[in-house]
Amino acid sequence: MNDKIKLTGDNWAAIKLELGNLMITNSFLNKKLNKKLQTLNIIYHYTTLPSLISIIENQTIFCTNINFLNDKKEFRYGVSLILKVIEKLKKENFEMSILDVVEKNIGLIYITERYVTCFSKNGDLLSQWRAYANNGKGVAIGFNAKLFPMSIKQHISGKHIGYDEPYQLQVIEELIRIIITFFKKRKNIIDWEDYGYEWLVGSTIIDYLNNIAALYKHPSFSEEQEYRFEYTIDGKMIKKGKEKILFKASETLITPYIKLKNRYKQYLEDKEKGKFDNIGANPTFALKQLPIDKIIIGPSLDYDTIKLGILELQENNNYDVKVEKSNIPYRI
Repeated sequence: MNDKIKLTGDNWAAIKLELGNLMITNSFLNKKLNKKLQTLNIIYHYTTLPSLISIIENQTIFCTNINFLNDKKEFRYGVSLILKVIEKLKKENFEMSILDVVEKNIGLIYITERYVTCFSKNGDLLSQWRAYANNGKGVAIGFNAKLFPMSIKQHISGKHIGYDEPYQLQVIEELIRIIITFFKKRKNIIDWEDYGYEWLVGSTIIDYLNNIAALYKHPSFSEEQEYRFEYTIDGKMIKKGKEKILFKASETLITPYIKLKNRYKQYLEDKEKGKFDNIGANPTFALKQLPIDKIIIGPSLDYDTIKLGILELQENNNYDVKVEKSNIPYRI
């Protein structure tokens, strides 16, 4: 007589919820996972002068598909760390069959609909001026880190980028061990036959590791001090088709992206189109603009002339923020 619980969609959802709660608890209490992160006040988006005008006038900022970031190795680095951990665990003969599933299906991590917009915690970095602000002929826009996600129409989440490889490996190993231990406690009370125990556990591990693989960079990139906001089309709460995907092209690449738009700006556009005529919607907006606290002018520009233009741009768009000069002592 089989007294095992038949696995259904409902109890699988309950199992995943229980695992999610366990992960949240571990993120606070598990010393191997709980790392104190820097509290941020301002984060800087390095960009060109045309993009500065577009961001202020249109109240939007581009958010690029994570697979099309400038350095293709960024996303693959996290996967290489996962494979290192799997190799270590296999040498211990730890749950070989499950680790085989993870290893064989690790490519699923690349199949993602995640969009990111990148910032730095430092607003005056030579490498960032060169890479993202027209070789110093652009600006670093300082956004209020706390208020920025509140000002955006879409639900976005902030992510610190990590550069500490020993800690990265530690987190990946601990997550794998927690998930496998969680399922082992339930292995003999549930009938997994229709789905495959190893496959379900392995795919769950991949799902969790997917969330951190792109947040790890090689230590050589640590100068960037990167922070990201991420928007995810997960197919559940946010389905493909709900968000308009746009495309831009260079001579060698077609890149998908979305526009993160200010809530109030979107509301005004929708109201103008008559979307709220039958609803009578009149919400209160705490933030009517993207929360810009500072603009730093790049070292390769004529500071005084550019500042006059930026002040005029601000006045014309109801901004009044500090404009500063880069402290880098020479033109790039």
